[in-house]
Amino acid sequence: MSTIDRQRSISTAELIRAWVTGWAAARSVPAPVEAAGGFRLDVGLPEHRVRYVLHDVGHVAETARSRTDPGTWIKSFGPPERIGPELTPAWTIGDPEYVMTGPLRQAAVVPPSGYTIEVEPVGAVVFVRLLAGDGAVAASGRIGITGETAVADQIRTDPAHRRRGLGSVLMTALGDAAAERGARTGVLVATPAGRELYTRLGWTLYGVLTPAWIPEPAIAPDAGAPAEPSLASPPVQARPAR
Repeated sequence: MSTIDRQRSISTAELIRAWVTGWAAARSVPAPVEAAGGFRLDVGLPEHRVRYVLHDVGHVAETARSRTDPGTWIKSFGPPERIGPELTPAWTIGDPEYVMTGPLRQAAVVPPSGYTIEVEPVGAVVFVRLLAGDGAVAASGRIGITGETAVADQIRTDPAHRRRGLGSVLMTALGDAAAERGARTGVLVATPAGRELYTRLGWTLYGVLTPAWIPEPAIAPDAGAPAEPSLASPPVQARPAR
């Protein structure tokens, strides 16, 4: 069996569609539109103007050759060693990211002593916050619901509140809220550190995404990746999910 344990009930194309649709809802950006081999998202941020998310590796080379504007991103379903040769020198390739899925179910949500939980539905998105005794936001996240799938996004825990089980409570609350609204499968894209955490929480690795981008002129060649609004970092860190 492959080291990547896939949930066979959903195809790669369906999974990528679910992710980009839920991510767009969670970030309040325009809905994705179909493009050759995948989807286009008009993100509209400095250094991240437009994003192509491709489930078909056969379209990576043509997309890379024909989309040359700085601030353009491509996320391709495949490892860096497969995607890199398809790109022109104009593209900077980033570290691999991990597509993960997990079952969503209704469950009792009990925050640790000294914390309270706040759930706020806004249209197709549910925001969850864990509040400390002084009212400060200790942990937060959101989930974009698109029918039977839902996308967890911007999972964060304040550094002062790490290692208190807040990440697990937050993910349980997000799953509960999505399941209550009819979603059955969760989707996220994780960093390497996030992958370890979500695996412990019962999420399954589906595959690898490789990000690449054309830097905008203000970015020095050695400045690293521009602000990336999409990865699911582990909840024990105060970094956004992607």
